[in-house]
Amino acid sequence: MILKRKTSGLLIIGNEILSGKTIDTNSNFISKELAKRGVDTKEISIIPDAEDIIVLKLKEFSKKFDYVFTSGGIGPTHDDITAASVAKAFKKKLVLNENAKALLEKHYEYNSLTSARLKMALLPKDSKLINNPVSVAPGFNLENVYVFPGVPDILKVMFLEFVDNLFDEKILPQKTISTTLAEGIIGTFVGKVQKEHIEVEIGSYPYFKNNSFGVSLVIKSEDIKKLELVSEILFRYLEKKDGKPKYF
Repeated sequence: MILKRKTSGLLIIGNEILSGKTIDTNSNFISKELAKRGVDTKEISIIPDAEDIIVLKLKEFSKKFDYVFTSGGIGPTHDDITAASVAKAFKKKLVLNENAKALLEKHYEYNSLTSARLKMALLPKDSKLINNPVSVAPGFNLENVYVFPGVPDILKVMFLEFVDNLFDEKILPQKTISTTLAEGIIGTFVGKVQKEHIEVEIGSYPYFKNNSFGVSLVIKSEDIKKLELVSEILFRYLEKKDGKPKYF
């Protein structure tokens, strides 16, 4: 890694993920969106609905990374224990958040705001709410930890609404070049270009589609001129090698 970038760790919480009953798509979505904004996901951990493990991982990740994102475990059921675990990890009391309670009261009719649903307003003291425009029950932020629900359709809407307000970083400019040449053929040259242009990050990603192999080169830089320069160097090289390069 050449560019100095912020880092993140993702905690995907839920027995249903570990048992194979539910496929995790949240980590893929979050890591892609973070990468667009110049934040590198360094570690993803899938863990059970177990307080001791959640607390342990929260402490570990909050020290290792600039940002920690969690999904799962903030619903109304007995095994939704993420909020309590965050409170314990940061030595905060679990309290009834009046703003979260007001949102739930407004959303649910008086008779349907059950004690189970009201549980979703029990948050660590000093938490900041993360808006949920889909099903109202908010996520929350405490220190460098950002807590989201596990339902992918809800998480996506919440995350996209929230994420651009979180980072000062602008979306990192990038170009993508595909080629029919293999990494073993172009790797040495790409590595040489990377060493000569340390302000630019070059990622090499093999693919197989339409019954053919190839490589996508993803070039990123905050410096637009250097991004253009390196992209052109790589494109011309691939042309000379008859690698059929294309910009995407």
